Amino acid sequence: MLSRFPGRRTAIVVTLGPVSESRSCIDSMVRAGVDVVRLSMSNGTRAQHEAAVRNVREIAAEVGRPVRLLADLQARKNRLGALAGGQAEWMPGEAVVLSAAPTELASHGTWMTFPWVPDRLRPDAKVLIDDGSVVLSVTDASASELRCVVVQGGMVTSGRGVSIPGATSVPPGLIDRDADDLEFARALGVELIALSFASSAADYEEVHALAPDQMIIGKIESSDAMSSLPEMAIAFDGLMVARGDLAVEIPFEEVPMAQKRIVAECESRNKFSIVATQLLHSMRHSALPTRAEVSDIANAVLDGANALMVTGETGYGRHPVRVVEVLRKVIVRAEQYQDEVSGTLSRSGSYSRQERGMNGAANV
Repeated sequence: MLSRFPGRRTAIVVTLGPVSESRSCIDSMVRAGVDVVRLSMSNGTRAQHEAAVRNVREIAAEVGRPVRLLADLQARKNRLGALAGGQAEWMPGEAVVLSAAPTELASHGTWMTFPWVPDRLRPDAKVLIDDGSVVLSVTDASASELRCVVVQGGMVTSGRGVSIPGATSVPPGLIDRDADDLEFARALGVELIALSFASSAADYEEVHALAPDQMIIGKIESSDAMSSLPEMAIAFDGLMVARGDLAVEIPFEEVPMAQKRIVAECESRNKFSIVATQLLHSMRHSALPTRAEVSDIANAVLDGANALMVTGETGYGRHPVRVVEVLRKVIVRAEQYQDEVSGTLSRSGSYSRQERGMNGAANV
């Protein structure tokens, strides 16, 4: 099992970022209930990741409970390039320029990891940033540059995910950076590797060849992945319902059913599942969750998810420790209800191959 927190089966996975990478914050989050710490290989420096791993290992030893590390590879996820100062506030009506190749740093101009395909751009093409939190409308396009106007504004940071539905194209296989990041992550001793935009069993084989001792999670973020779901559930050690990009790549109203399919596919094959993205989105600012978020978390537990993962809520939100506390409370209550209804623990019994692997990796 991913969780070894007393009285709880569903694991809590948190992402480290500027507001949560300090030793004191990691300590507070672990004591509040964190089971797995996610290191985003798309963000942060290697020195920051090394310090985070050192702190997590020391704190886990102090509390006497294993806390595992997950390295999330950038893979084929399309991202924004750098911004002057690392972030910018893009307001409705402002002009933004996106380039197909790296450019000089600016507040309202940057580039994309994978360029667009000009022939696929619709006249009303939209650019969705950070899972659609910020939306741009393309006003003029060429093969080298997109001129846009901000339709839905907000804070944008370097490396945020970006998509132009129907107009972006990414190459198959690992990119050079992934192989380098994978070697670095293995040297850090992480137990889990997550692969963004996994779409076939071949993706597992490619990562496994470079990281034979780690558990490998395929992130389901596209219609191609949904079409290959059974073979991916067989190949990967676990699957992640990466709802942010998935809701950009397929109609958003299909995502709840996709989540249930992915979790059920994993459960039927004795693989673990992780539900991620916007579980407590409002708590990036608010100290309290919305009622819908509480229901979302509880329903993910009742669906059978083995872990729930937060990203921006703990990476750059205002209340990272409080987010963990809320997750723990809702998960525990949902599991209590699960047990009241079933009369037995839904995931008790002997450990699966994945769980044995997790335990062995945690003891390294």
